[in-house]
Amino acid sequence: MKNGADAGGTWQVKCFSDAGIFGGTLQLARDGSKVTGTWTGDLGAARPVSGTWRDGYVEISFDAQWKFPHLQGHGAATLAGWIDGDSAGGRMKVEGLTDGRWTATRKP
Repeated sequence: MKNGADAGGTWQVKCFSDAGIFGGTLQLARDGSKVTGTWTGDLGAARPVSGTWRDGYVEISFDAQWKFPHLQGHGAATLAGWIDGDSAGGRMKVEGLTDGRWTATRKP
């Protein structure tokens, strides 16, 4: 684990949950311990992201929106975990929908 790996950049994300697999792209910027950006993918388009970063550990959240044939709604999505160079992963949760694990790879 690379202590202090930065959160900034474009990340290709996959969430593995009991409700299925969700994918998306996180565009993140870091200013000190503050993380901001956008999520675009299966849980909404251009959703504003906010969170915190500390020595490679990141916690981010956004208002997820989903439209599946059997289920529609929105709720707070939270991703928390560690960044190790150009990869990341940890636990994810979408209130009212699911929870599980997430992984991400930083795009060049």
